[in-house]
Amino acid sequence: MMASNEQNSQDHAETAVGDLSSLVSVLDDQSASRQRVAATVLFADICGSTHLFEKYGDFQARQIESHILDLLSAKTMQFDGTVIKTIGDEIMSRFPDAEHAVNAACRMQETVKSDPALSELIISIKIGLHHGRVLVEQDDLFGDAVNLAARMVSQAKADQIITTRETIDFLPEELQRTTRNLGQAWVRGKQDEMEIFEVLWQEEGSGLTQMVNTRQQEEVRSLLFARLFLEYRGEKIEIEPSAQAFSLGRGNRNSLVVDQEMVSRSHADIQFRQGKFILIDHSTNGTYLLLENGSRFLVRREEFTLHDRGCICLGHAVADDAADVIRYQCVHA
Repeated sequence: MMASNEQNSQDHAETAVGDLSSLVSVLDDQSASRQRVAATVLFADICGSTHLFEKYGDFQARQIESHILDLLSAKTMQFDGTVIKTIGDEIMSRFPDAEHAVNAACRMQETVKSDPALSELIISIKIGLHHGRVLVEQDDLFGDAVNLAARMVSQAKADQIITTRETIDFLPEELQRTTRNLGQAWVRGKQDEMEIFEVLWQEEGSGLTQMVNTRQQEEVRSLLFARLFLEYRGEKIEIEPSAQAFSLGRGNRNSLVVDQEMVSRSHADIQFRQGKFILIDHSTNGTYLLLENGSRFLVRREEFTLHDRGCICLGHAVADDAADVIRYQCVHA
């Protein structure tokens, strides 16, 4: 009996060693398939693709999208890039360095504008890119550089190429001269402002908007020093520009708790974007506003830019005698 127990123990030990060896082998294989490298990540997004489907129908709109994505893929490969994936109307690419990526981005914009098949469709794309360390895993990319590139394309408007100061620093001087500084901007997921740049891909005289003068730049910069003051039930709150949203609602975790039955748990947010405080409603009953000039608005599942001063009520219309009125005032330095 004792011999049998010893044999069983030995069998279990051998099995455990075998399982451990298998686990180590799997981890080694996974490590071999992962690597951290320096790369430039680029996102290119087709602007107004929803309108294409509304105007041309699903089949033709999808053909147009596919044609554009093919053009973008071709330019990626022309400049030693690799197409990582396409996501709906967006393409994600990886380049060995910032110079190749910026040149590819410029040619992408030019190609879409000059393609005969697209000439009557008034198609625009927007591009964002960032250079940094990425984790390569199973033909996909992960890491902060990927997230920042995605944030850059969200900052871009139609026909723009937007990138970061870190990426500009990797460019040769000649290419750096084709960029312009757009100043500091709040980027979602980052605690501090980031310095962002536009790559000027159009030739001089082709309709490119001229750079604003020094006075205009100072006016734009002053917007970044905006403040929003709220007053609720005698409490005064100052909101500074931040990537962090200021939340309002019935739930205890909100920045401002309004404990009323018509108020949703996560009723609304106030975000600071491009020099403005934006109220974003997520609620069932909506958010009501009364402006200083007497105008009244109902915001339900949409956004509203706060200006000057006024009153906010969550879930019901603004009334002078209501105890849960939130008074606000926007101030710019």
